[in-house]
Amino acid sequence: MRKEIVLAAACVAVMFGDAGLSAREIHVSKAGRDSDAGDRNNPYLTINKAARVARPGDTVTVHAGTYREWVKPVHGGAGEGKRITYRAVPGEKVIVKGSERITSWTREGAGVWKVELPNAFFGDYNPYALKLSGGWLNYGKWHHRGDVYLNGEAFYEKETAGQVKQAGQSWHCQASDEATTIRANFGDANPNTELAEINVRESLFMPEVTGLKYITVDGFGFAHAAANWAPPVIELQTGAVGPRMGKHWIIQNCTVVNARCVGIILGQAPGVEYDDIDAYGDHIIRNNVIKRCGQAGIAGQKGATRSLIAGNFIEDTNYRREFGGWETAAIKLHNSVDTVITGNLIRGVYHQQQAAYGIWMDFGNQGTRITRNIIYDTEAETIFLEMNHGPALIDNNILAGKGLKSNSEATLIAHNLLVDSWYKYQPDTNRRSQYYKPHTTIAEGVKTGTAKDERWYNNIFIRRGLDDVKDAPGYESDYNVFYEGAEESSFGDEHSVVDAFATGFTHEGHRLGVTIKFSVNGTVSSLEAPWVDANLVGVFSTVGQTIEDRHSSPIKVDTDFNGNKYSRPIPGPLANLKQGVNEIVWMFEKYR
Repeated sequence: MRKEIVLAAACVAVMFGDAGLSAREIHVSKAGRDSDAGDRNNPYLTINKAARVARPGDTVTVHAGTYREWVKPVHGGAGEGKRITYRAVPGEKVIVKGSERITSWTREGAGVWKVELPNAFFGDYNPYALKLSGGWLNYGKWHHRGDVYLNGEAFYEKETAGQVKQAGQSWHCQASDEATTIRANFGDANPNTELAEINVRESLFMPEVTGLKYITVDGFGFAHAAANWAPPVIELQTGAVGPRMGKHWIIQNCTVVNARCVGIILGQAPGVEYDDIDAYGDHIIRNNVIKRCGQAGIAGQKGATRSLIAGNFIEDTNYRREFGGWETAAIKLHNSVDTVITGNLIRGVYHQQQAAYGIWMDFGNQGTRITRNIIYDTEAETIFLEMNHGPALIDNNILAGKGLKSNSEATLIAHNLLVDSWYKYQPDTNRRSQYYKPHTTIAEGVKTGTAKDERWYNNIFIRRGLDDVKDAPGYESDYNVFYEGAEESSFGDEHSVVDAFATGFTHEGHRLGVTIKFSVNGTVSSLEAPWVDANLVGVFSTVGQTIEDRHSSPIKVDTDFNGNKYSRPIPGPLANLKQGVNEIVWMFEKYR
């Protein structure tokens, strides 16, 4: 019997990488050495060394400094109680960079400096020899995957060396079989004495193996990833940070800046059974600042299934407008099931020709909930629902500017504040997208993007309403308030109110947040609005489910933007809405 116990313990150690041993805290420091023990007094030098030895239950604690490496976890955890946690020391600044500092520039004059590097400097990935490429990249295809930075500011790539002479903060590259030459216009700065950096690494924290589970990434700064454009038609989607189709990852309290394309990638990878919903997903992406990514802040096909994307601040997506196409959005997801996107602040999404959406749920997303978000200053619609068959619940959001766009069905829009925000429906009968057996990824059929079963309840519209929306089967709208010239629908709104009252809506952006102010009169509180729940909505016919969570429990919209309970349902996103001025403050600090 004793021998059997010993053999069983040995099997567990083999299966879970010594998960049965006591959890260990592994330390990493810029003063360490990878040949040391990796404990507090003898830390490792690189995070990758710690990643090679970390086992389920271990914590990798990283001390202050800049770590120029691509962290590639080798092992995953073995359960919630046996996670592998990578964390920055609280209060210390830990930055992982995909760039290297260059101090060998030679002056050419007029602010232009040149560096020539042997291709061996880049190893097996030279972003200056590789152009951006992939499906739906529609403009700027000549751009490379690299970038040039001075004191943290990214320059603009130019097609010719001559153009660099004419434009400050610009660069150009040329790669031969032996060397890569980069020219950059640094103006009056000396790049050899100031901080000049160039991209050299594809990703910053992402495994090279598929399917690792139970990994936490907490408190890091990530910058300067050189991953390619990441459409859903490629086998492996890469970005600055991502789980490579793992399961139960937590990415929190991090900052992701200047990813060439995608900041946090929840995308597909080879070797995954996509019809098994328990094989991947279930991630938590929360309380992160994601800025200045060229394609998207958060994106991915399939991998966001059952995930929670909460409390993130995403801004300045494609701010340079260098390249883009039909993948540009702050959040862009395909084929995700039972995904919740809540409490995020999204602003500043830009384009040169097309596509600059806030949240873009594109193709075969089911059981989506988009709730308690603020989205404004997008150059295309704040939310785009493309080729989904529902249900999608969009509730308690504040959407200002460019409206909503859809060629989906079975969408419930409730308790939102919609400012200058139209609803544009563009049917798509030339394509068919999947829908699934409820709360699975088992396909039950495909269908065109045709208007059906859209519902609008308990919203406040300012200046733009539903008067341009054409009736379709299953369309319902009621108990809404239309202010400042916004008009009701032609097919419903029997109990809704149209009122010329001026709300004085304003939004004042702060470095890490926004303050919103608007006024209402007694119109809102006078409405006897219904509870928005499964009883009101019923079962949507195509997918055979109502608004419900991942566990099939029906949803009742009884909590407002701030997390307060409604004592009774009233239009808009505030349970304690008052006559006169109302103020909503979103500050990133309160989510950390």
